[in-house]
Amino acid sequence: MPEQDAAAQRRKKWLGIATALFMAVLLAVAIRHVLSEVKFEDVWAYLQALPYTRLLQAVGITALGYWVLTLYDVSALIYLKKKVPYRTTAFAAACGYAFSNNIGWAVLSGAGVRLRTYGAAGLTPADVARVVVFSTTTFTLGISFTGAVGVLVGPHPVATMLKVPELLVQGLAVLTLLVLASLCIITGVTRKPIKLWRWSIQLPSPLGVISQIGIGSLEIVLAAGVLWSLLPLDHGIGFTAYLGIYCAALVVAIFSHVPGGIGVFESIIILGLSDDIPAGQLLGAMLAYRFVYYILPLLLAGIAIAIWEIRHHTGRIGRAADRLRGHGEPPPAP
Repeated sequence: MPEQDAAAQRRKKWLGIATALFMAVLLAVAIRHVLSEVKFEDVWAYLQALPYTRLLQAVGITALGYWVLTLYDVSALIYLKKKVPYRTTAFAAACGYAFSNNIGWAVLSGAGVRLRTYGAAGLTPADVARVVVFSTTTFTLGISFTGAVGVLVGPHPVATMLKVPELLVQGLAVLTLLVLASLCIITGVTRKPIKLWRWSIQLPSPLGVISQIGIGSLEIVLAAGVLWSLLPLDHGIGFTAYLGIYCAALVVAIFSHVPGGIGVFESIIILGLSDDIPAGQLLGAMLAYRFVYYILPLLLAGIAIAIWEIRHHTGRIGRAADRLRGHGEPPPAP
């Protein structure tokens, strides 16, 4: 019934608005609580004392992480059986993720860059949408595996932040790993497409799922490594335990729909790690992390896209001029 569909759409809309407002209030309270513990002179002092060598190390890890991000699109194109030169794929993926990491709404912001680049390489908008969905799935599998392993091995920071027993968060981590293992088994048992509503999804092979988990996990570890390399050297937290907090902060930031997770990500990190690292030093490290992992790639991507657009349009104008000159030439003498 059209009336029932319209009513359902209205309820869905208002539920979404109410959820967003509830999240906004919670986040505002959390950010206010976190900032009350921060002395901004400590933040500035930490940034001034941060050695350039560690900033360069963070830049190097970021570059490696963005290379791994290109493998998201490479694996998606292999799954879709689409042949695109790696140079084009790397450009589209790196620029797309630089924008989506900062703007949020990866399906829209990242796809916009890919539509221009992959469209010039012959892919249709439907193909680009499939690449984005496949890449999002790779990220989801990777962060699920990485976060579960981090919490399983080092449950204390997450359990303390949530004020729940360590055994509970470890149990959830084991459950997550079992779900991922079951997914690998299911893809090996059935090769028939799975129907979800009006969509038909062809599952990848078990090796394909394992490669998605591996690529996604490696990218998450490298992204976490950027911030890790900027933290104070004398803290007592292990990398695996820190990884659980990092993944939790990333997930909450994504679901908040705040552009780049600004404020949300930092609040969760401070709540999870402030027992081991002073809040001012944490915030200083995260400001450096924001510049290295978010702002710097965005600036480079903007320059790269501008150059690509100029070259692309210059090439089209040149080809059009050649055609006009060809039409304007007199016919050859007999």
